[in-house]
Amino acid sequence: MELHNAITQGFSRVFRVRGSLPGVLTAYGAVSSLRASVAAAVATSTVIGWSYAGHSAVVPLIARDLGLDDVQIGLLATALFLAASLTMLAAGDIADRYPPKLVNLWGVALVIAGTAAMALAPGYELLLGARFVSGVGAGLGLLGGLRYVARRYEEARSHFGQGLYGGGFPLGSAIALWTTPLIAAALDWRAAFWLSAIAMIAVALLWLSVPAVPRMARPGNMRDAARCPNCWWTFVQHAAGFGLVLAAGTWITIFLLREFSLPLVASGLLGSLLLVIAVVARPLGGYLVSRRLLGTIGVMRLAQLCVVAGLALLMAPERPVAVALAGAILVGFGGGIPYAAVFNTAAASLRSAPGAAQGLTALGGLISSMIGAPAMGFAIQTWGFSAAWLFLAGVSVVALLGTFLMQGEEQFPAG
Repeated sequence: MELHNAITQGFSRVFRVRGSLPGVLTAYGAVSSLRASVAAAVATSTVIGWSYAGHSAVVPLIARDLGLDDVQIGLLATALFLAASLTMLAAGDIADRYPPKLVNLWGVALVIAGTAAMALAPGYELLLGARFVSGVGAGLGLLGGLRYVARRYEEARSHFGQGLYGGGFPLGSAIALWTTPLIAAALDWRAAFWLSAIAMIAVALLWLSVPAVPRMARPGNMRDAARCPNCWWTFVQHAAGFGLVLAAGTWITIFLLREFSLPLVASGLLGSLLLVIAVVARPLGGYLVSRRLLGTIGVMRLAQLCVVAGLALLMAPERPVAVALAGAILVGFGGGIPYAAVFNTAAASLRSAPGAAQGLTALGGLISSMIGAPAMGFAIQTWGFSAAWLFLAGVSVVALLGTFLMQGEEQFPAG
């Protein structure tokens, strides 16, 4: 008690706060702990984001050593997203049934196992299996992290924290794209996966130190989410956000290479802006809602207006490279800012099973990316890039119209 009083008095002198301070000191400690918990959650989402793109930058080296063709290379990405989709479809409510911290830890552990298996794989079959394991981990990690951040905020709105958490995914992909080629050039591609797995273990150990949050037993499940009309609209919003940006990101480097004859390295670096901008856009979208500058529906509408404007710039005839880059950045920005608004609206739409609602929403982004990238490829091969951008604009317009038919988080009673 004497130590507690001494700390309280010291706090009073340093911060010049009047009156009794036990409550203030407790609140101050909670804020600090909350920040540390969210930072650790962001570290786990960075690990999952790494798994999305960890193989992409070293695919030529993997293909050379294992004798892979283009179809086999493409299936490496499909395996991860298919596994993540199946996980969300089958276990979208898992973070409602088990402690969110534990679910996230399971996910990170599987991503680490899949990454290490990539380094060990002697042939294509095990390489594909390793990607599938990472995909299951990515699905579990996302679901657990979303619920953990929401529960860590308790009664407060978690939009800014969710935005920071969401920003970790593109950050992890960017780190993978930037670091794995350098490690592979200095050592080899297997070493790049080994070193990445070791770094991920450090994140898992950090995650073990964060406080657990209480599991909230919910009566609902994925079947209830499938019967929730507003959950399907959040599905559409995430499909037109994460899914659309990922599909566009698949082709943006080739677009810059073919349309402007830029060097491959320059095309890759400039094209990555479309994905990297989400690192800033997702927290910004959460900030706008948390500060009540915009409502959740307002952020979703702003997002799709940015996407449509960006795609219009990409489609503009005889546009200079600067205009095309501005368009790509607008698309990435628009795809990023509604992240927290969409997932928090999903949770509010189904209070009996918020984790299941968020799982269904996340599934929209994954399905959209798996369908969108090949659909763009068909459009490019048949009619050209303008047709591919027009296809994405159609998806965005549907999502924009959907904002006039759905309800935002604020329209649901607090639960």
